[in-house]
Amino acid sequence: MLQPDTLQPARARWLRTLLPPLATGLASLLVACGGGGGGSLQPTDGGSAGSGNPSTLAASRPGELLALIKTTLQARQAQRISAPGVTLDAVADPSLGFVTTTSGAPVARSNTTVQESGVDEPDLLLSDGEMVYALDPQGRFAGVAGLNGQAQLLVQRRAADGQLQALQALALPVDPSTYANTRGMLLATSAKRLAVLGDSVTPIGKPSPCPPGAMCIAGDSLIYWPGSVNTAAQVQLVELGAAGKATLGTSLSLSGQLIGSRLIGSTLVLVTTYVPNLAVDQLPASATDAERAALLAKLSAADVLPTIRVSGGAPQPLVTDTDCYVQPKNSSLTLQLTTITAIDLASPALTRASRCFAGGTEALYMSPASLYLATTRYAVTPMLAGIRYAPQTTTDIHKFAMKGLAIDYRGSGEVTGHLGWDPERKAYRMSESGGDLRVISFTGEVGWATLDNATAKDAPAPSPATLTVLRERASDRSLQVLATLPNSKRPAPLGHAGEQVYAVRFIGDRGYLVTFRQSDPLYVLNLADPADPQQVGELAMPGFSDYLFAAGDGLLLGVGKDADASGRVGGVKVALMDVRDAARPTLLSSLVFGSRGSYSALDSSSHGINLFQRGSVLRVALPMALAGADPGAAWQSGLQRLEVDTQARTLSARKMIASPLAVYYPDISGDRSLQIEDQVIYLTQGQLGASPW
Repeated sequence: MLQPDTLQPARARWLRTLLPPLATGLASLLVACGGGGGGSLQPTDGGSAGSGNPSTLAASRPGELLALIKTTLQARQAQRISAPGVTLDAVADPSLGFVTTTSGAPVARSNTTVQESGVDEPDLLLSDGEMVYALDPQGRFAGVAGLNGQAQLLVQRRAADGQLQALQALALPVDPSTYANTRGMLLATSAKRLAVLGDSVTPIGKPSPCPPGAMCIAGDSLIYWPGSVNTAAQVQLVELGAAGKATLGTSLSLSGQLIGSRLIGSTLVLVTTYVPNLAVDQLPASATDAERAALLAKLSAADVLPTIRVSGGAPQPLVTDTDCYVQPKNSSLTLQLTTITAIDLASPALTRASRCFAGGTEALYMSPASLYLATTRYAVTPMLAGIRYAPQTTTDIHKFAMKGLAIDYRGSGEVTGHLGWDPERKAYRMSESGGDLRVISFTGEVGWATLDNATAKDAPAPSPATLTVLRERASDRSLQVLATLPNSKRPAPLGHAGEQVYAVRFIGDRGYLVTFRQSDPLYVLNLADPADPQQVGELAMPGFSDYLFAAGDGLLLGVGKDADASGRVGGVKVALMDVRDAARPTLLSSLVFGSRGSYSALDSSSHGINLFQRGSVLRVALPMALAGADPGAAWQSGLQRLEVDTQARTLSARKMIASPLAVYYPDISGDRSLQIEDQVIYLTQGQLGASPW
């Protein structure tokens, strides 16, 4: 039996992240391309090929994108001959408010915890204040028979007394020939539509002996996967009727892998990466030059560009070659296109627009006005504990202005290093303020991807971190380095020797960093002058924080793990800090739940926590799975409630709402919560319930 300390949630999350790319054989580095679909949208000049900035994108002229891909294919073959066995591809990494119900009454409620106010992120539990929508990806809800693991949408109405009334369990379509992964949903309240998002992987060529969605041992391989696959980003729209009736609407299938999605108002933004399966690139080593040349000559733009299927119809072009951008200074041998697609969910025809660039994307960050896409320029190596970056890695960052369906390329820049090993936290390494982008990057090849990496006897050296401030320069479509930290004027490293940055949060003109090894220093960065960032304060305490959240009135809430003087990790720790004085942050209170091996829903998703301000009290709901002090003790799991009194500046815990399911090592990765008025709604193991706060 798998013991709790054998596979920590962070390690399990890495396995879930790495297996799909390993299975699909995907390779990705960042390069960009854009396109149409909802109208004639020609890209503006993206910079000249002669620009000295190697990151800058240029608008693709007719035939230029195809010529670039053909040149890359020839270079890939030459590389295979000169260095057989060397990989050519990287691995894809894969708010408070008031609403009005249909009766017109305002309802105070929380929803998904997001990085930027006004930019919604996909989650498993959503509400408009009256209706509650829960996504059950595995079909675990006991009240519906016969789904056999099929994803479903649970629709419930909140009654006057705060209790939930089950209205519907809507089975979501599934193609049994694919390996499907439902990832979350976004609610466009004004459009009365809900978008369910996911990925699918379809084997092509030699079939797998494993059933769809499963792995099995076959022959001499531990995990059998076909040599070629087709990947698609799936969007299933759900129409929300006035009487609470949900019906299946239009479905969209976009070529490639879904990197991420956001929603601003009724505009759905999707970022996908596409690796075309090209016959010329799959020829055996014994193929002749003439055979390769013949296939290369037949290659057309339609063969390499992504497509979109609407409700199972014939593939349509998602972009054209002149809708795309190329990166003239990039010499990567990867074959990948990244596409940004904006869809108006309030439009009956689902009007859309797309842009693409040649290359892959590993992380996205979106502010209310801008979309930033980041990629590591050099190949990375998959490992069970995460990924290994190449020495002297550089990350390219591309900026696009977003307004409705308008996608406007603004410029590109680069930072030294990469955005870390955990895909859930990469977006939090970036933040825009006053038009400037602040980025935390790491220069180590391995660093600490999980707690196991940091505490193992043979732990690799921690990775140094750097803060870079980028500013857009319109004259040459570049993001110029305005400042870095450390620098010659301020050479102190970010963190003490032997420590690595874990949590990063930018709030206004400040940055907050938490490092970990044997203690939990909180560092405060003053970013008021973006040209001269400064490390101004430090607070040391046991343990560390994975995430930091603004708690109001100069308070900061940290959630992570406790640790002893030797760095041995303990239970889940929640800490309240006073950061009104940036130079002298103080610890006001901390609570520890469970023993070593305990974890919270934040270990699996940045959306695992829910925050709701009610008067002077910030209510915090966080699913936890808590290990007992004795190895054989029973686990306790449920929704832990906490309160931050912003006037008294105190942190206190309320009684945990126990999970209805008792298992030895509970899986709370899909547990979520939200709050409406004085009720808390708890989704666990596909079951939904409401309780008074």
